[in-house]
Amino acid sequence: MAMSSPILVAPLVADGFADTPRSLETPMPKTTVNAILTRLSYELHALADAADEFHHLAFSDGGSSNLANADYVRATQGIDLMQQILANLSDYTGCLAMAAPEEMDLDDAQALSLISLSDLRDRLRDVPATEIERQDSGDADIFF
Repeated sequence: MAMSSPILVAPLVADGFADTPRSLETPMPKTTVNAILTRLSYELHALADAADEFHHLAFSDGGSSNLANADYVRATQGIDLMQQILANLSDYTGCLAMAAPEEMDLDDAQALSLISLSDLRDRLRDVPATEIERQDSGDADIFF
């Protein structure tokens, strides 16, 4: 497991910052493994539900006209497989969350910093967002 590097700051002096930085270890907030896995399970479940909605698009005309097309059949089977994998991973992480000891925690700041979608990052951090913030995030703009 990689060690996180300390945060380097310059000590404050009367007329500004000194030239030599010093290491300042600031305790990072920790999150319980149970909470992380529970949030991850929820996100996977939401993705499985979203993937399931693709079935409606694929079969909007009944689907029978496209069943002779091998690429179409492969694509619809892929949608089904994706939905099943996401649902299974959601169940798996949910079960792990229930099994994780409540006192087990870790610093997930570095992992969260890799999440580029702000709404998802906030949900994984358990930061409540207002409806206006969700609308203004730009993460899920629809283009026509």
